[in-house]
Amino acid sequence: MPDLHTLPTGWRPENAIRNNGPTDLAVERYKLRELAEGWPMYRDSCEWENLASIFAPNAYIYTSWTGRVHYKDFIEASKAATDDGAFIMHRCLGASTDIDPGGTRAVTKLKATITQRFVLDGCEVDADADCRFCFFFEKGTRTVTDIAEGEWRARYVRHWYERDKLVAVNPTKVPKLDEVELAKHPYPYSHRLCKGT
Repeated sequence: MPDLHTLPTGWRPENAIRNNGPTDLAVERYKLRELAEGWPMYRDSCEWENLASIFAPNAYIYTSWTGRVHYKDFIEASKAATDDGAFIMHRCLGASTDIDPGGTRAVTKLKATITQRFVLDGCEVDADADCRFCFFFEKGTRTVTDIAEGEWRARYVRHWYERDKLVAVNPTKVPKLDEVELAKHPYPYSHRLCKGT
């Protein structure tokens, strides 16, 4: 059985700085957290231009509902979902950044809960899914020229679910769930998928 009380050997970058470190890198880590937290803020409020500003020109995003897509395709899919009536809200729960000593590359991990409200079996419900985002950032330099010098942009964002639950908006009206259908979907987000989202 794997040791669940620690991370695998070699999992963290050997020279990465996190928690304290030089003041200049602490400021850079703050900038990266601001970018990571921008994702849910901009997406939920349909600020598509601001959402796009987080990414490098060739950035990709991987989510359970889109797979691996270019960030512009993700934004278009998000717009279409909004147009179809999807009401989704993200709540940020915390973030941490590992940054290289040179201050040019970093990984920011963001924990969040995604809530989607919909009607199931005649009952209004919220599907809450706890998840993680992992942002791989790079800073524009003299040699990294597709990003403005001195600015951070995400090269890749990976998102995955850890667990979910279904909450009746009115606790006196609870939907009947098909246990067989729920069992067909991965545990971390089976309640979101019971609606086909």
